[in-house]
Amino acid sequence: MSKLLYYLILKPLSWLPLWLTHRFSTGLSWVLYTLIGYRKKVVLHNLDLAYPEKSDVEKKQIARKFYLYFCDMIFESIRLFSMSDREIGRRCRVTNPEILDKYAERGDSVLAIGGHTTNFEMATVGLPLGIKSHRVMGVFSPLGSPGMDKIIFENRSRTGLILISRREVNPYFKNPPYPLTVDVFVSDQSPSNANHTKLHWTTFMSQISGFSAGAERYAVRYSRPVVFVYMRRVKRGYYEATLKPMFDDASKTQPGEIMERYARILDEELHRDPTAWLWTHRRWKRGVPDEVRKIWPPKAGFLPPQYDRNTEEQMATQ
Repeated sequence: MSKLLYYLILKPLSWLPLWLTHRFSTGLSWVLYTLIGYRKKVVLHNLDLAYPEKSDVEKKQIARKFYLYFCDMIFESIRLFSMSDREIGRRCRVTNPEILDKYAERGDSVLAIGGHTTNFEMATVGLPLGIKSHRVMGVFSPLGSPGMDKIIFENRSRTGLILISRREVNPYFKNPPYPLTVDVFVSDQSPSNANHTKLHWTTFMSQISGFSAGAERYAVRYSRPVVFVYMRRVKRGYYEATLKPMFDDASKTQPGEIMERYARILDEELHRDPTAWLWTHRRWKRGVPDEVRKIWPPKAGFLPPQYDRNTEEQMATQ
């Protein structure tokens, strides 16, 4: 079934120019928001929680723009099945890859951390084309459909991305296949697959939120420099990735310091452009454990992770 979907629908759609599919996107966004109301209550509820200072009118304007972004991302991701490397390079540009040169000269691999903002599918194929000093690795979760999983895997890796299943991250770091890599982690707020005692808890988007802290643990264990990846829309169909150094040596940080800095940067980005996040997810569905609420707000400004970030047990379970 997945192959039929790909060859009969997705692949033919990918041959169309993006200016044309953006027109389809405009129409679909109107259908989803106005006609069907696809997950509209979830989106507006998330916006109510995240932006209590904004009026209802402002939040509805954000929602409408989000639905257009959401549909653009769908059609742009389909277009990637047939997009040339040259076009990808124009549509997803790395603005400052030279900041990685000093790490390459030192023989250091880098851990990069970012959020699911703008078109992250474009980033998976764009970053390897824009970064020449290191190979780029991304962590992925296998899809439920083996056929579609194979198609997506091949498309994401065709420009040189090293794709590592989240189940194989530990062996990858112990025996890296390349001497210099940029290992990209997309650290989700409120991950559904983690025990709350293994999360970094902080105030994020006006809510008490838990973040998966796997990126911090690996960065610390392997003494990696840490950079943040800003993904921003320049205009419709065009994106820029900018690398911001966060820490020169993660092993010298305090517990929770990396994830706290990440949360603050991501919070700022989502206030700068509220439309470029997946608001259709129930962002705060996990709730806040009682033991976290009892000590909130923490004296140090954030709650350090409730685990030893250097133990093998913790490394293997994230």
